[in-house]
Amino acid sequence: MNEELDRLEDTARRAREVFDASVDALDEETRARLARARFAAVAATERHARPAPWLRWVPAVAVASTAVVAVLLWRAPDPSTATMTTTSATVEVDASLEAVEVLAAGEDLDLVENDLEFYAWLDATHFSDTGTTG
Repeated sequence: MNEELDRLEDTARRAREVFDASVDALDEETRARLARARFAAVAATERHARPAPWLRWVPAVAVASTAVVAVLLWRAPDPSTATMTTTSATVEVDASLEAVEVLAAGEDLDLVENDLEFYAWLDATHFSDTGTTG
């Protein structure tokens, strides 16, 4: 294990020496061009590392939209009243369907005729909703 570690350290030391020698052998123009390229690469990396300016507003927008949803749910109509309206509409539809079914079946037409006579009598006597005759 120690021999392997020593061998790796020796290889790293030799690689560093070769690299330093190659850098020292470069002329000034090449060094300047490499330095400019390195600075440009670092600047591009920093530019991409910064978040977009609009991302600062994401938490505020999330809080505001949560508040709007909470207010809408709080101010929503009571479901029990909506059910009552739906139930009364259903009862009215059921009653009208029963009348249509009776007429379509042809049964109890005497009852319908008696109802018509009753309504004609009410109209003739001028019977009002308050229970008085006029």
